[in-house]
Amino acid sequence: MTYVAFLALFVVPPLVVVALLCRHDLAHGGWRPLAALLAIVYATATPWDGAAIARGYWGFAPGRILGARAFGVPVEELAFFGLWTLLTAIWVQHRLRSAS
Repeated sequence: MTYVAFLALFVVPPLVVVALLCRHDLAHGGWRPLAALLAIVYATATPWDGAAIARGYWGFAPGRILGARAFGVPVEELAFFGLWTLLTAIWVQHRLRSAS
């Protein structure tokens, strides 16, 4: 299975469902903290992941990724950082607003 297929099957569908279920929260300023969180995730995870890949701690099979990289990190991995962060953060944000 390619990384794109993995994202399309296991990450994007739950993200879409959660975003639709929580669209009211998102429509009322919920995107601002998510944008800040994404900035933090990318600023911290990208260099760390790039360094780990460069040192050979882990890698990605060439036939399973598109090949494009940024800072040594496959674009699919970068997409995963953002998509998974959004999935988790939207759900947590919704739960926190529901509890108050």
